[in-house]
Amino acid sequence: MRVMKPNMDLMEDMLQWGPDVVILCLGGNDITASCQPRDIGLAILGLCRMVKARGVATVVVAAICGRWVFRDPALTPDQFSRIGNAIAKYVMRYFPVSSMMYVCDRDVHWLRDGVHLSAAGLDEFLNSLRLKLLRILPSKD
Repeated sequence: MRVMKPNMDLMEDMLQWGPDVVILCLGGNDITASCQPRDIGLAILGLCRMVKARGVATVVVAAICGRWVFRDPALTPDQFSRIGNAIAKYVMRYFPVSSMMYVCDRDVHWLRDGVHLSAAGLDEFLNSLRLKLLRILPSKD
């Protein structure tokens, strides 16, 4: 799903379970060489606010991981990274953002397609989320 055209049926299916925590995992499908990071950030904030308004106590945004293959042939890995960082910086003013900076080794964290995470990449991704949740959720002690 792209944040600029969210699948609201999917969102409704998720929200019907009444979750306490929602993690919005960002990908790179909206990023092109000519995209406006602020527009993408605003769309992400819209989704986060909608989820919060539906009673979800905690919304965390998982930042965009790097990738090696892009829909837009004019996009470079450096541009993609800069745009992803700009989006995260904008969103983190309003919602906690989990950094995915350690998911960066092409030969370890990515499948051959250059877009999807490998098992090692998923492990690193989930560990980053776990650490973020430990920092922001109240302790049960």
